[in-house]
Amino acid sequence: MPGPTAPDARAPHPFGARVTHPPVGPRRRATSAVRRRAATLACALLVAGAALAGCGEGTADPKPAAPRADAPPVGVEQATRLLQEYSAANTRINTGLDPAGVDAIEMPPASTGSKAGLQVAKTQAVAVPTTGYVHPRFVFPRQSGYPKFFVAITQLLQSDTVSPSPKYLLFVQEHDGASWKVAYYPFVTDRSEIPDLDQDAAGGAPAVTDGAGLLADPAALGRAYQDYAQGKRDPKVPLSPTKTLTGQLTGGWTAGVQALRAKGGILERAIVPDGPRYPTYLLRTRDGGVLAFTAVQVRDTMTSSGGKDGVPLDAGSREAALAGSPEGTRAAQYVVTRLIVSLSHIPPASAPGTGVQLIAYGDYALSVAAG
Repeated sequence: MPGPTAPDARAPHPFGARVTHPPVGPRRRATSAVRRRAATLACALLVAGAALAGCGEGTADPKPAAPRADAPPVGVEQATRLLQEYSAANTRINTGLDPAGVDAIEMPPASTGSKAGLQVAKTQAVAVPTTGYVHPRFVFPRQSGYPKFFVAITQLLQSDTVSPSPKYLLFVQEHDGASWKVAYYPFVTDRSEIPDLDQDAAGGAPAVTDGAGLLADPAALGRAYQDYAQGKRDPKVPLSPTKTLTGQLTGGWTAGVQALRAKGGILERAIVPDGPRYPTYLLRTRDGGVLAFTAVQVRDTMTSSGGKDGVPLDAGSREAALAGSPEGTRAAQYVVTRLIVSLSHIPPASAPGTGVQLIAYGDYALSVAAG
């Protein structure tokens, strides 16, 4: 599928830097975002129907069904079929390295990262290995209007190994009669950070229409995370030091800055001011907070600090492939546009706990231009 492989070890840096998760070599890091796209549905999915009604990662029993005004957008049977259809179509697209086919099964931000990843695979002339989804569960927000969405929570099966941590596939239907497409596909790297979702015994969940009563504005998360990685803090968005935030994001960014400095370059990052405004989706958690799916584009500027050879893009890297030189290249400056996707738990303002938790973080290079 178009999301990370299991586990997601990529850090937000365009260099051969070390991170706190399992190390990834240059070529594997360059193509890991693509490998995450493959999705051959394993036979375990076909026999999982009896276990599909629940959702969430907690041990508490689901809440009993309560009277409600709106029905779920789909039921377990239709959701299972949509997951199967997505898996099969995704496999065809990956096998053919067909970026043009992505729009039929995905929408931004998922499709944005997926198409860039397939383009990298084509440039590098590499095959995309397949994965499957097993043990799926669903949560269905009860919504009265459009867009409607539901979330499939599943494990990845790759090379006969099932990921211990879940992957969240968020399906969206933009209007009546429209095709259901995947908009988000974050992979959780630390199960201990997953909150319990508010749901009934049938997987139904209350709709969340705004951020009222939350500790932080979901729209502020993208900038707050990037500020945190660079040593700055936003008092309006108190962040909990999760492994994803301090290790994958901050540790990866710091390692990338240091690696480029050792090669005679300077790295600066900023939110793209005129970048796309990706939709945010919220699921209510049992503590009164939300699970927030958010995305933002950032711009990395890599500038030579005086070395005559300029800034390098390493052979086999995703950035070198996007620059059209998979064998590696150099220039005085490169500007890299990246998609940053986050899955976060925002607690209620009345019970803030340790703050906002970054649960999953994806970093996808989209384009590279020489300065």
